[in-house]
Amino acid sequence: MVDVWIVGANGHRLDVSGTNAGRQGVLLAAGQVQGIYGAPISSEWKRAARQRGGSFKSRTYPWRDMTLGFKLFGDEGVMDIEQLDSLMDQMITDAPDEYDETEQLARIVIKSKRDVRRLFIQRYEDTDLSPEFDPTLDDEQYLNPIYKVRSGQPFWEGRTKVTHFQGSTSSASGLIEVWNPTPIPMMQTWVLTRAQWNIPDTSWSGPKGKRVPGGKHANRIVPLLPIDSVHAGARINYDPMKLMLESWSGTNLLGENGGREYFMHKIPPFTPRTKLPISYTGAPAGGARAELHQPRLWPKPWGGELL
Repeated sequence: MVDVWIVGANGHRLDVSGTNAGRQGVLLAAGQVQGIYGAPISSEWKRAARQRGGSFKSRTYPWRDMTLGFKLFGDEGVMDIEQLDSLMDQMITDAPDEYDETEQLARIVIKSKRDVRRLFIQRYEDTDLSPEFDPTLDDEQYLNPIYKVRSGQPFWEGRTKVTHFQGSTSSASGLIEVWNPTPIPMMQTWVLTRAQWNIPDTSWSGPKGKRVPGGKHANRIVPLLPIDSVHAGARINYDPMKLMLESWSGTNLLGENGGREYFMHKIPPFTPRTKLPISYTGAPAGGARAELHQPRLWPKPWGGELL
């Protein structure tokens, strides 16, 4: 059995299935949970004028819509039914708090035998409720709300893997490890301290589980201009919704990099452990460090590894 809990936008936790289910008076309702398993897929196909059938063109992943039914028991915990109902609305919000920059959306967390994964959610429609009696009566204290929630990022997030390369001198070279065990292309992030870095940005080829740097850009290295004390450090983001090259304070550095080449190559699905070359020069006293942050995104709350 997997363990399922909800962590609210207010930081409150509710164990709703598994080992500690219901200890705060809330359970996931059997038969009222939809959309949490596979990520939604949208495929685009094309057909020539005289073609029999059609040809696959591309696929995209839209947002994920889910239905979550809960059973609230106001007579089994420290909160009555009205307090539990209010707590649920404060946990699963319909929009980020514009006044609180530190707030996170609610997330569903599922712990299986091999992993712990989470999915951020927010309400996108009114909560459904069809009570057969007054849920606030002292001898009942039961409510069955059904939340309609949406995940803008539709994949289950596993623990991000971080590898690093570090030197203690003004210049150094070596290798840094990268891999992607998931079925989703990985948008990696580099976090760099002050120095002039040469960052690998290789293309890949080969079958699942045996991919290696290959193709037109198998040995591609992108040289950066020096990262100085004004910027403190830099990040390289492969996520197209973020600045590609920015300082630690969020300043866009792409223009300051002298119009050099862009970063192009995500890490393909099912890429085995591979070591890529990396180097730097011009580091301050104590050397420099590069971290490669490798997110793990999965279509489902468990499984998905290559067999």
